Amino acid sequence: MQLSKTAYYADFGVYALSIGVLTTTAAVSGDWLQRAQWLGAAAIGLAVWTLIEYALHRFVFHGMAGFSMLHGRHHTAPKAFIGTPTWVSLSVLAFGIFWPTWRAVSLNVASGLTAGVMLGFFWYGLVHHAIHHRRPRALAARIMVASHRHMRHHYSTQLGNFGVTTSLWDHVFGTALDESGAGRHTRTTRASYGAG
Repeated sequence: MQLSKTAYYADFGVYALSIGVLTTTAAVSGDWLQRAQWLGAAAIGLAVWTLIEYALHRFVFHGMAGFSMLHGRHHTAPKAFIGTPTWVSLSVLAFGIFWPTWRAVSLNVASGLTAGVMLGFFWYGLVHHAIHHRRPRALAARIMVASHRHMRHHYSTQLGNFGVTTSLWDHVFGTALDESGAGRHTRTTRASYGAG
């Protein structure tokens, strides 16, 4: 969805603040065992995010008609401020991760897991922004491998390279594009994607 410049950049601030609050709360409450449990849950959340990122990009943004059309706008105008409104992503995290984990396990684990997924989402946003906008320059200069991999995603005739922050799941599921952009993933062509 097309966002205003303010809404686009506000997402970074809201997520940084949310991660900071969850981390600080965990650091000052409980004993060392609870903190270790929180850190373990956060690490799992961060790892889970990489799979969520891959699955959303491959199966939702490139596979579901309505989302595919919206995502096609990003492929057509990669520097446009296109994204998910903060209230939508926070609602999904609250009701899809935090609340069920709190009910099933504990508040401490729910907080850690949610913070880990948020950190992954925040990092994804920074990396994706740096790839397309070349800002912040220090980050953009350090992520050239990710940038080249993502550009192959945008400009290849084959679909692939769905991971933005890591290529792990593209290698696991056979959707990694080689340097020429031809890749091993040949079942789905760019034409089946529609808008680019």
